Amino acid sequence: MRTPLRPNFNNAFTRSAIRNYSPLDFGAKLTDLLATLFPGIDFSGHSKAELHKMVNAAICDGYKGEQIIKYNLFKQVYRRNLIGAFEMKVNNSRVDFLTVNGHTTGYEIKSSLDNLDKLGKQSRDYQKVFEFNQIVIDESHLKACEDLAPKEFGIITVSGNRKRVKREARLNPCIDPAAQLTSLTNKERIIHFNGISSINECLTVFNADVINRRYKIALKQRYEARWKFIVGHAESILPIDIQFFFNQNIEPLLIYEY
Repeated sequence: MRTPLRPNFNNAFTRSAIRNYSPLDFGAKLTDLLATLFPGIDFSGHSKAELHKMVNAAICDGYKGEQIIKYNLFKQVYRRNLIGAFEMKVNNSRVDFLTVNGHTTGYEIKSSLDNLDKLGKQSRDYQKVFEFNQIVIDESHLKACEDLAPKEFGIITVSGNRKRVKREARLNPCIDPAAQLTSLTNKERIIHFNGISSINECLTVFNADVINRRYKIALKQRYEARWKFIVGHAESILPIDIQFFFNQNIEPLLIYEY
């Protein structure tokens, strides 16, 4: 379902309204959001499911935030034999998207609404745990990103529906086993490292290759159920809501209809 006009997303009030959107919003709040996006148009009389679809269509039609990029990453990989996840904490950073199969790949997203102030710190954090890393950016960030990103990082630019690989990712030589162990919980270390929870003891008992291999197994097990849920419901989940349903495995019908 498409909305009747394209809203002006450059308006700060409009951007704030979109940032505050939640799939859990009731019909009245969805109607208010649409009225903000399309002043003068009456959205009363629509079902909650229709309102959700119109909000989604409006945002997909022209908003340049990270929600759309995240969904496009999901679409590119969800049929592959891998496990994906959104927003994993890595040291003091939070990677936007990651995949795990034979190797780990971290994806940092910088939309046109973002700046690159934290990219250097984020890149150093991701280098410590992921075998491959990609930065997915709006084309406007390309020059600055090339200067800031480690040479092993891949760079992908997006502009509208176009995606271009500007630099291929290369195997990361900077993995830090201690950082990998730190990003696991005590319970995960006990499960995957022969009952040992101490990071120092793990580093003494296991070499870097073993830690990396078991780290990937731990991440797969951590995220497998949530990932398989959104893959199984991919046709029912609206694009802007994909991360919500990854975090909250609720039947989409219960959210959109009631």
